[in-house]
Amino acid sequence: MKTRFVVAAACTSLFAGALITYGAPKLLSGKPAYATPGVNFNTTVLGRGTVSGFIFGKPTTATVTRKVTIRTKTGVFRRTFKFKVPSIDMAIDCTNGCDTAFQQATVPPGGSSGWHTHPGATFVGIGQGEITYYHAEGAACHSDKVSAGSGFGQMPTEVHNGRNESSNSLVIYTLYVLPTGTPNSGIRIDQPQPTGCPGVH
Repeated sequence: MKTRFVVAAACTSLFAGALITYGAPKLLSGKPAYATPGVNFNTTVLGRGTVSGFIFGKPTTATVTRKVTIRTKTGVFRRTFKFKVPSIDMAIDCTNGCDTAFQQATVPPGGSSGWHTHPGATFVGIGQGEITYYHAEGAACHSDKVSAGSGFGQMPTEVHNGRNESSNSLVIYTLYVLPTGTPNSGIRIDQPQPTGCPGVH
């Protein structure tokens, strides 16, 4: 009886130690819980490859600041000028190589991808049906309906959720441009429910 008590006490202490060591930092970290998985969002990676020699991104503008010093007979004048120039909001740098993955998703009515991001640039084409595409931007929640024959692109920082809110099946084809070595399991990165889209799951 005494032996059983000692073994039970040892097991309890071991479990408690493991909980403190591994569980407490996660419970007390203050980080948001990633609890927005997809529902009936069935994906299959159809093929993979490698590419190199270019940079993916979207056009934007950048503000450039220049300080100018002019010397005259009466003194030195300094001025600061600001002007806008065309630039690019870089999604992923493939000059030294990237991986690509081509994926098909089939989504019955009511299916949802859940909130997530991707580690690289993403290009989406709708093969069948219609997707309602939600994306959060700060406190704002945006949505677009995209039908078969159309598509859209995504930056890696864009938190988004795709839902089939129609009565027909949805088929989506997606090309991912990924950092070298990204496994299939790393194509999707779960994200918490955005505060700007509280009613979208």
